[in-house]
Amino acid sequence: MKKRVLIIGPKQSGKREIAQYIEQSQTGIKKVANVLYTEKTMIVPDTYLESPWMHKHIIALQQTACCALFLVPIQCSKVSYPPNFSKVFRVPVLGIITNRGEVYTEKEQKQAVNVIDKIGLSKNWNQVDLEKESDLEYLINTLTF
Repeated sequence: MKKRVLIIGPKQSGKREIAQYIEQSQTGIKKVANVLYTEKTMIVPDTYLESPWMHKHIIALQQTACCALFLVPIQCSKVSYPPNFSKVFRVPVLGIITNRGEVYTEKEQKQAVNVIDKIGLSKNWNQVDLEKESDLEYLINTLTF
């Protein structure tokens, strides 16, 4: 069975952009209501993260994952993840604070890091500007396929 990168995140966190970069696809990845399986990724819809009764389905997806990315947008207004959610995963998990080239405040940065801490990833996270190919390339090079 082929292992894929599991990508989880709230709305506007950059799931599709990161998946498209991993896939090296020239065509856009469309938003769908269910888990989207591509050749190298599995993209979890934000509605799964927002619905507590769907969390068990997200956890089950790790069976076919080589690793999981938990995305947190730099300008997050709420914590979408359950406390210490990363701790239930047996595959390597990496927290990713995402932004799209925008200017952000120190307060927003601290708030995003706080969300990373609450997820249980205080020692295992990176920040990625989705508009910088060098940031995306660095991220891809840190993943275990």
